[in-house]
Amino acid sequence: MGGSTNVKEWWPAIFMVLIQIFTTGLVLLTKVVVDSGSLAWTLLTYRFFLGAILTVPLAMFFEKGRFKELTLKAFIWIFTSALVGFTVPGFAYIGLGDTSPGYAVNFYNIIPIAAFILAVIFRKEPLDMRSLVGNIKVVGTLVCVGGTLVISLYKGKVLHLWPTNIIGYHPKQAGAAFGHHHVRGTILLITSSLSLAVWYTVQAQMLKVFPYKYWSTVATCFVASIQTAVVGVAMNREKATWALKWNMSLLTIVYSAILNTAAKFVMISWVVTQRGPTYPAMFCAVTVFFTTILDSLLLGHDLSVGSVLGMFMILAGLYLFLWGKRKELVPSSEENPKEQMLFQSGDKNDKSVANV
Repeated sequence: MGGSTNVKEWWPAIFMVLIQIFTTGLVLLTKVVVDSGSLAWTLLTYRFFLGAILTVPLAMFFEKGRFKELTLKAFIWIFTSALVGFTVPGFAYIGLGDTSPGYAVNFYNIIPIAAFILAVIFRKEPLDMRSLVGNIKVVGTLVCVGGTLVISLYKGKVLHLWPTNIIGYHPKQAGAAFGHHHVRGTILLITSSLSLAVWYTVQAQMLKVFPYKYWSTVATCFVASIQTAVVGVAMNREKATWALKWNMSLLTIVYSAILNTAAKFVMISWVVTQRGPTYPAMFCAVTVFFTTILDSLLLGHDLSVGSVLGMFMILAGLYLFLWGKRKELVPSSEENPKEQMLFQSGDKNDKSVANV
């Protein structure tokens, strides 16, 4: 019985690791597609719209009749969540096209710091610097961020651990990563990361007003598809830009809609209710780890001493933070057995989330 309980305590961590794997795949796919000349806002619009459609059956089955409880206040929070969590971060697609996956993914280090500070300021995250747990959480955060900075700023000797560029990738816009749009890409990546940091706090507040993860996913994805469509049409009104074809763009849309929109949003919605708004943000550093390796294997970028050192720092910092959160949550789990029972009784239903 105790072993089963321990496994269930790790579900939030398992969900977040899966999300980072999904995100890594999307980063690599998006870079390839954007380099081929596809409009980023077209991908985002179709991605969010398809994500909403895929989640509707789950919402109708598990939260039947709950959509009627949507109020004006809840809609405002949903609109805000879509704006800061989906639409504004969409500029990262352009930033990725202006730079490279290995460079762009390092801007995830902004998210843990910003999210942690915002959560503490708005009292969404407890922090007691006089306690061992509070100090461990802070140290873990700083080590994680330090690791991503090492990857960004320190290269060192190139390591030849495995064959690189095993798929023979040759971008059409080779050399553009450090061209005249590099500064623009950097600004857009920073803006996207800061917006995502705010989103975790907005997400926690939205779920208090409208506590239905499936219907909130449907509504947020649908609103985000409208927002991104407006931006996309304003930037490019050519019909050919919005036409779907059997190519990498369509694959990216389907992949991102299923794994990086519907499943990701539902998972994060649940994790935020279980662990707070800072918990998901800390896992963004794991994407740096995955992307650094796959970027080398698939797209041909070199793996250096700095990359390896930074990855180990990220994992060490993440472990420290998770250990601190685990210790911090022990009293709350005892005080709130109803929530634990609700999660256990809903396991069978929530298994379908992985299939979204």
